[in-house]
Amino acid sequence: MAYRLLALDIDGTLLARDGSLTPPTARAVARAAEAGIRPVLCTGRRYRTARPIADLLGLSGPIVCNSGALVKDLNDGSTVHRADLDEATLRAALSTLDALGELAVCFTDRADSSADFVVHAHPSGRPLLDDFVARNLHHAEVDPAWRSRLADEPRYHLCAVGERPSMLALEESLHLSLPGRVQTFVQKSPSYAGTMCEVLAPGASKWSAILELAGRWGIDASEIVAVGDDMNDLPMIAGAGLGVAMGHSPGVVLRAADHVAGTDEEEGLCAFIEEHLLGGQRR
Repeated sequence: MAYRLLALDIDGTLLARDGSLTPPTARAVARAAEAGIRPVLCTGRRYRTARPIADLLGLSGPIVCNSGALVKDLNDGSTVHRADLDEATLRAALSTLDALGELAVCFTDRADSSADFVVHAHPSGRPLLDDFVARNLHHAEVDPAWRSRLADEPRYHLCAVGERPSMLALEESLHLSLPGRVQTFVQKSPSYAGTMCEVLAPGASKWSAILELAGRWGIDASEIVAVGDDMNDLPMIAGAGLGVAMGHSPGVVLRAADHVAGTDEEEGLCAFIEEHLLGGQRR
């Protein structure tokens, strides 16, 4: 099979555990592009924190952010695709968070110079949420009244931050109270102390965003390679022509994959690209 698109998760896949992009991995991605396989970064990160990784790789064109809820153009920062939560669903999701005593982070789609998420308060008294906000405070809007203005601008991505058991309980409650109305992912980024429960529009995922781009480029799903390591990578790993899980992925992700690469500590992505996409012809 001749593959034409390489969908790549960032944290835990493209980047080493310390958050660095190793030269061999960068070269392997560049070589894939030279061979006609178009790399597209697909990440749970916000555009502002994902863009520097794309720049290191010399990529242009779209980047899939916020677990697939937002696609931005690297050339000018414009929005290519966004999966908005409708206001009624957004309010219902927030009510579910309220019932469990959870606080929300709500992501925005504004100019690069503006805040890209809003929270009710900082500090909030929730150490794991406050850790996330503190690490991104220069991108945050702290507004106790933000929920009174839900209709003022598009809202496409909510998340709560806490201990994993409470985030799993929140996920279950969201699906019980809003059956079929939301997409959720519970996962932990290596960048933060807490686990996140992400809330997106139904059907929104890295895979649906990649399919949107592939359709524009005349690329069939069977011509896509998708590589990732966490729950928000599961739809694209399961749907791609070749789905690849990193060796350190959770069991459910490993079982969905057509191929299991080495771990991030083993530079598994680099080895996979060189051996399986480029025929082992290193240089």
